[in-house]
Amino acid sequence: MTPPTSEPRTKPTIVRWTPAEIATVTERAKECNLPVARFVRECALGAVPKAARHVDHKALLRELARSGNNLNQLVHEAHARELFPAEEKLEAALALHVSVLRQLVDEPET
Repeated sequence: MTPPTSEPRTKPTIVRWTPAEIATVTERAKECNLPVARFVRECALGAVPKAARHVDHKALLRELARSGNNLNQLVHEAHARELFPAEEKLEAALALHVSVLRQLVDEPET
């Protein structure tokens, strides 16, 4: 993103677009949750706006935190008792954790 400025933007410009071009620019701005003017300004000044995260990512991140917490509790219990946690619990927790990680990076599960 471009750095914030306290200087008011007073110089308007006119850009001529084909219908296809403006449709593409509008769609890309929408994907980044930016107004078209800000999207065009940032691109013109060298920034590379990123598409906003999909709402499902928030749920996946919460699930990742939860499964990470479960793994941490299993390891803590193993250290406290000087035992290895039940293999099935550990494998299930790891499988869930890996599954959520793959969803975040859009990798197919194997």
